[in-house]
Amino acid sequence: MVRAAFDVSALVRTLRNATDKMPGRLREAMDISVRDVQERARKNHRFVTRTGDAETSIKTSVDVDGGHLTGTVYTALPHAVFLHEGTPPHVVVPRTKMALRWSDGGSFVFAKRSQVAGIQGDPYLYNALAEERASIVSRFEAIGGLLKE
Repeated sequence: MVRAAFDVSALVRTLRNATDKMPGRLREAMDISVRDVQERARKNHRFVTRTGDAETSIKTSVDVDGGHLTGTVYTALPHAVFLHEGTPPHVVVPRTKMALRWSDGGSFVFAKRSQVAGIQGDPYLYNALAEERASIVSRFEAIGGLLKE
């Protein structure tokens, strides 16, 4: 019979420390990831901005629910969804008045209806995520590699 004995207390302490720090590291990685996607979406879009409200409406949240970590990048501005997804051509009619009114060259134009060409979608949030995907994956793989060491 051969018997081997090892002092594994140092290894157990190392593993315990690594697993105790893991939730914090994962949360930090998610915070960085959603921030990077948010910054890229704010900088790289095709829509024309007048006030900057659409860019500043891009928000982030990170939620922890039990063992589930979820990062979200979203727009908090209701009409920014139309910039992101686009709209088909459609007819605009007045809801409560008899006619539509808008200014054109210093004078007002009135119409019972107006044909709108629609908006071409600019999926800036999806594009930002696609461009950041490799760095996000490598960030989480590096954290996973800490357990292997």
